[in-house]
Amino acid sequence: MKTIDFFETHPIFRYEEFTEFMAEQGIDNPANARQQLQYHCKQGNLWHIRRLLYAVKPFPAVANVGVDPYLIAAKATQDAVLSHHTALELHGFAYTTFETLTYLTAQASKPFTYEDQNFRSVRFPTSLQEKNKTDYGVDTITRGGVTIRLTSLERTIVDILERPDLAGGWEEVLRSLEQVVSFDAQKLIDYTLMLDNATTVAKVGFFLEQRPEHLAVQSSITDQLLPYLPTQPHYIDRSQRKDGKLIKKWQLIVPAEILEQRWKEPHDNDH
Repeated sequence: MKTIDFFETHPIFRYEEFTEFMAEQGIDNPANARQQLQYHCKQGNLWHIRRLLYAVKPFPAVANVGVDPYLIAAKATQDAVLSHHTALELHGFAYTTFETLTYLTAQASKPFTYEDQNFRSVRFPTSLQEKNKTDYGVDTITRGGVTIRLTSLERTIVDILERPDLAGGWEEVLRSLEQVVSFDAQKLIDYTLMLDNATTVAKVGFFLEQRPEHLAVQSSITDQLLPYLPTQPHYIDRSQRKDGKLIKKWQLIVPAEILEQRWKEPHDNDH
């Protein structure tokens, strides 16, 4: 296989993928791989996005066509998993689209910007790393000819309830989740308990009970969370400890603006 053939099947790729390809061709000297990449960048065949990350320029050149930011995020590290609001966007349930993309990784990865898009990393939850379960609830999809990994809808729901700051705040989270009409409630519960976080358990239980009657989750499923609740009331958002109503069943203090979703205009509930 020629280098050009590799480029045709890898519209965006990491340096490690290219060196593996070169080794398969019998060229296992990293210096040769670097020289090839430098040559093709100078020739205008490749974009060097960041350290170890490259994208193939479309041919023939198409004006105003850049690199798909979701692919950049998915290739930002070798173990990257698109997550939080970024995963919500790909699942088709985000209320708005953000200019910041988020990915999970076990590696150190600094924030970076490319073509006015911002990219940030979040470490896999410690509890999942300790259990060797970082791949739990991870889906794969093909986008632009590239296989990428993202958190499943169920894992994404739990992740944004746990970290609304990574999904635009509570208004964006709740407006987005209003659009979700179907998910596997048991998978959601299983992942929640895997995180070993009592506050997250409370948030998920509270969220499930806010579902409209026709979308309600059976109590036999939500009740699985009850033994793992906080022993004392917790704020739904510890960074903003506002006065709120105590939802005793879930040991959760919820501010009125969240409970009543005060950001809604009167016509939001009209049909």
